[in-house]
Amino acid sequence: MMDGMMVDGALLAVIVAAGLLTWLTRVGGPWLIARIRLGPAANAALEATPGAVLVALVAPAALSRPSDALATLFVCLIARRVPMAVAVALGVAAVVVLRRVM
Repeated sequence: MMDGMMVDGALLAVIVAAGLLTWLTRVGGPWLIARIRLGPAANAALEATPGAVLVALVAPAALSRPSDALATLFVCLIARRVPMAVAVALGVAAVVVLRRVM
């Protein structure tokens, strides 16, 4: 073993515990949902969660510059009319062009 590569036992325990908890949440969520009945409001909330998380991640970056805000508006306008891969590619192109122009 190399001299500079010593791992503290407490640090190793934290890393293992974090990995275990991450795995449990990944496996436990679907396991729990399969065993309980949810009402319409809970189902609607669970279905809206991915979009809400995406907006929470994208909105700060999209509103940081006027060029990015315009590119975001452009993608929102075309996203329902073209396939998602095309919308993403056009969005990236819009950001590049608008950042150079503005």
